[in-house]
Amino acid sequence: MRRIFALCFSLVVSMASGQKYASYASGPRVLTFADAEYGRLQLKVKSGTYTLTAYTPDSTFTMDYGEDDVHPLYTFRGDLRLNRAGCDSIVFTTSDTIEMRAWRGKNWTPTRPYLGKVTIRPNLIYLETIVKVPVEPYIAGVVEAEGGMSAEPEYHKAQAVLARTWLITNMGKHKKEGYHIKDDQSSQAFKGVPHGKHAAIISAAVAQTKDTIATYGSKPIIGFYHSNSGGQTVLPQDVWSQELPYCRAVFDPFSKKESKYRWTKDISLSDWKAYFNSAEDFDWSAFFNGLPEGRQTHYTVGDQTFKLETLRRHFKLRSTYFTASVVGDSVHLEGYGFGHGVGMAQQGAMRMAVGGFQWKEILDFYFQKLTFEPVQNF
Repeated sequence: MRRIFALCFSLVVSMASGQKYASYASGPRVLTFADAEYGRLQLKVKSGTYTLTAYTPDSTFTMDYGEDDVHPLYTFRGDLRLNRAGCDSIVFTTSDTIEMRAWRGKNWTPTRPYLGKVTIRPNLIYLETIVKVPVEPYIAGVVEAEGGMSAEPEYHKAQAVLARTWLITNMGKHKKEGYHIKDDQSSQAFKGVPHGKHAAIISAAVAQTKDTIATYGSKPIIGFYHSNSGGQTVLPQDVWSQELPYCRAVFDPFSKKESKYRWTKDISLSDWKAYFNSAEDFDWSAFFNGLPEGRQTHYTVGDQTFKLETLRRHFKLRSTYFTASVVGDSVHLEGYGFGHGVGMAQQGAMRMAVGGFQWKEILDFYFQKLTFEPVQNF
């Protein structure tokens, strides 16, 4: 009886894993320009052939364009009209590059190139644009958006493995909303397929790690990364609440050599006191002087404990790694690093790659006891 149950359980797990991989392999549906609302979108199919399909409440309109046809520049507004007809959605299908930009404030965003199927739909007075992107161009686009300023292939390989790992574990994040993920920092940054000066290097690095993800205990990890550690990474339970055995806090000399290592900020003492709800006569100078050296994760003020990650978000600080002092009517912060500090520091990883480290060595420095497996296993 036990053997039959085990076999059935194994088949169920195998089917679930296969379904997850099938969804992943078909490519994610990405909500583009997700960081802010917009009411105007411009789109052009750069070359080749494409099909435009417009769905109205009463009918479906389809138009096929050949290579020699004029490819118009489409401008859509929040009411989503085509030839004066209001549309429930408009779909562009092509194997060639689609260029898009959105109107933000008083300016157009930079033009972004995409591969895949584009669906535009109205959302009240705004628009939503969803691109179904092939997996590897998506991963390459994430790598460029997250660290395209680097020319180091080994850094890009490390970033690609983390981006791919993140994708396989988050394909269902927004499924009920009609797409899988967003293109902003709430998911992974994605500004189209690679198109910057290091695009060829990035695409090659992604291809060389094709299908590889990072795992721990035969499960994909949560591949946290941030811009710069300030010289010391931090454990996830000290930032959020979840303890992860493959994460560790490391001294990171590589991040100290990079541009986002140092920062400063002044906060009015009254705003600082209001945040901590401290008494007017609370001696903040004595409090700061009494803190131990090194990176802090919490402040205990009176009988209350405050997470510095929450403080960081409230005051829009670059990191939680700082020393503080009272200067006149302000709290002066001398800070280090950029981001939450968990997992791989991107600028540190870039410096490691410059120094000759391979991508597995980079990930093994910032994490521990990782294995690397084909994504098809999941």
